[in-house]
Amino acid sequence: MDNRNRPARPRFFITAIAAIAAAIEGALLLSRKTQATVSTVVGLSKEVMDLLIAIAQGTGSIIEKLDDILDAIQDIEPGAPGSGGYPDNADGITSAFVACPFIQPQSFRLPTIVVPKGMQLDILARNPAGVNTGIIWISGTEVGARGNTQARPLIPGATLGYKVKNANSIWIGSTVAGEGVYVTVEQSPQ
Repeated sequence: MDNRNRPARPRFFITAIAAIAAAIEGALLLSRKTQATVSTVVGLSKEVMDLLIAIAQGTGSIIEKLDDILDAIQDIEPGAPGSGGYPDNADGITSAFVACPFIQPQSFRLPTIVVPKGMQLDILARNPAGVNTGIIWISGTEVGARGNTQARPLIPGATLGYKVKNANSIWIGSTVAGEGVYVTVEQSPQ
């Protein structure tokens, strides 16, 4: 295991252990109803020492596990799509406005816009004249977007993001004729 990039162990663990020890010792003294004598030498009972040893061993184990996690995180290669890293930055965007000329039960399919792997389709409830006044219902089926039992409501001015392969897998319906949504997706090189 490579230790060169590991941060120094925090000193507050030692302080915390000392505070726990003092609290436990005080509790044990109170429970025995013994008077503590003032002394310059700190003396701890066997029970407190055993407890401190157990805490120190547990803390060491936790720190080692955290170090292993940090090492694993540092080994992740950023920007490598499909390898667990982040997707590359997009080269551009594709946007479209989709209107609902008629109210529900009429529903409308979003246009064919391919959503690259790692990107998401954003849907904004707004129309070219301003913010919608009604609710847009979003569903994965034509029938679902016709009502409100199989659809997700999108209130005026709100945005939702979906990680779908194509925008045309989503249907919308509106409670007010003429209102709609803007759909936007980042585009990566093919």
